[in-house]
Amino acid sequence: MLPYEIGIVETRNVIKTILDTYGYDFGDYALTSFKRRLENIIITNGLKDAEGLIARLENNKGFFDTFLKDVNPETTEMFRDPPLWRDLRDDILPEIVRSSGKPKIWIGAIDSGEELYSLCIILKEIDMLDKVSIFSSYLSEETVKKIKSCKIDPRQHEANDANYQRCSGIKRYADYFSSGMGNGASTINAELIENVTFVKQDAIFSNPPGSIRLALFRNQTIYFNQILQDQVLNRIQEVILPGGYLVLGIKESLENTIANNKFTVKNNAEKIYRKKAG
Repeated sequence: MLPYEIGIVETRNVIKTILDTYGYDFGDYALTSFKRRLENIIITNGLKDAEGLIARLENNKGFFDTFLKDVNPETTEMFRDPPLWRDLRDDILPEIVRSSGKPKIWIGAIDSGEELYSLCIILKEIDMLDKVSIFSSYLSEETVKKIKSCKIDPRQHEANDANYQRCSGIKRYADYFSSGMGNGASTINAELIENVTFVKQDAIFSNPPGSIRLALFRNQTIYFNQILQDQVLNRIQEVILPGGYLVLGIKESLENTIANNKFTVKNNAEKIYRKKAG
């Protein structure tokens, strides 16, 4: 049996249904990748086709939260791109703490927990976890429940541990778990995220927190078209304080976006940008 393939017209019909029913606008997401995610949602939920998905969205409001969780790709590893985390720990985080009373850090990209846990562990290791305010964006309530459960799939441990060692972690990866690391789901220490503020977002990130010193928005703009890239990145740069930092994914760039002239490049390899003064 061939896998189900949704057409462009059907994809646009799904997008219109979501906008009309829930007010979430996915119209400027990159169509090819968004189409693949819709196909996966249709298959995993036992639906026959796009019409079945539209009917489920229209008639089952509770399903929409599950849809939001599934339509956004999950982070698959902690400490992904280890050199970035070394740079944050050794340079940027100490600097922003020195320069502000209690700086705000925002994980703007929709995260399934791995990025947040990584940040909190790095802050804990340099004794700065209680010296910052952390905000983490989410689309789905289901995702927030998953993050707050602090459960890590044991299949992730090997990659997570290797990344942690590559970023020169001070302790052992296993030290941050309150339960064993056997075959069942492992639980990361919940106190690491107990003071995190979760911020509900829509599909175009209309609700960013203000006065941000460091914004992590990694691996998100690759799923946007140029119009949405400009719209969202401009919104993000508006809430970053002068001298503050923006971090994108290593395959992303501010080049050719309207936000580009607001920043200087701090580390091109890790896509770290610093907002210009004034």
